[in-house]
Amino acid sequence: METTLHPLVLLAARHASATETTTAIAGLTIWHSTVPTAPTPAMYDPKVYLLLQGAKRLSVGGKRFDFRAGGYAISSVGVPFTGAVIEASEARPYLALGLALNVRLVADLLLTMEAATEAPATPALAFSQLTEAIIAPAYRLLRLLDTPADIAMLAPLAERELYYRLLQGPMGHTLRQAVQHHPRFAQIRSAVAWISSNANGPMSVAQVARAVGMSLTSFHRHFKRVTGLSPLAFQRQVRLLHARQLLAVASTSVAAVAYQVGYASAAQFSREYSKLFGSPPVREIVRESQRATACAASRQ
Repeated sequence: METTLHPLVLLAARHASATETTTAIAGLTIWHSTVPTAPTPAMYDPKVYLLLQGAKRLSVGGKRFDFRAGGYAISSVGVPFTGAVIEASEARPYLALGLALNVRLVADLLLTMEAATEAPATPALAFSQLTEAIIAPAYRLLRLLDTPADIAMLAPLAERELYYRLLQGPMGHTLRQAVQHHPRFAQIRSAVAWISSNANGPMSVAQVARAVGMSLTSFHRHFKRVTGLSPLAFQRQVRLLHARQLLAVASTSVAAVAYQVGYASAAQFSREYSKLFGSPPVREIVRESQRATACAASRQ
């Protein structure tokens, strides 16, 4: 597998200019790190993620996964997770490709492919091993960064082949869920979208269940199966991720941010923030203040 991945690794390393490099190909990102990183909570947006070199540890819904070179992941729904690069060095940096999920393309492919047998809703984040059939179109897609004039014409062809191979692979059902192939998944996806958009307000789980046409018991069971979290835990993590963004950019107090993201108690907010991020929210304000002071000093 390492020999097969080597050309893709070289390409990714050559075009990685930062920890997160947004490329000229729509939706394609290159991830790069020469050192292990601390666990960092974030939102795992719907995407295909190919790990080319190094390793990453992911925690999703209380479960831990060690994600290593030669593996790939597909997320069909945005889910909160904690990730840390655990293998990286100057000689062998961590390298990965992220491709934002193209739901329209997947749907178009499914219209022309033979219908698959019905399968139960699968977790929103699934893992498998890369094959040569998947690596080949991924290489052709990334290689277009060397010839930018060809991207508009040829990138859609390489991307189409890549999704076709993924649909044929062991995680094809996860991709199918992204276009609401499974009725239960479609209902959970609607619930996830609503909670994510309204996380800072009050929420009745029973009302959300009724809104998507499910009984409360069935909703709890299927929501946790797909996202790895209960509806309330999902809402809490989305709130705290939003709070971290506010603390990083706004000159405000911890209490103000707590109320803005829907907490009635600043103390409870601080406890839950510290549990998720490993440090209290006031430290985030201090850190950002120090960073701003350092940036101002460097410009003088």
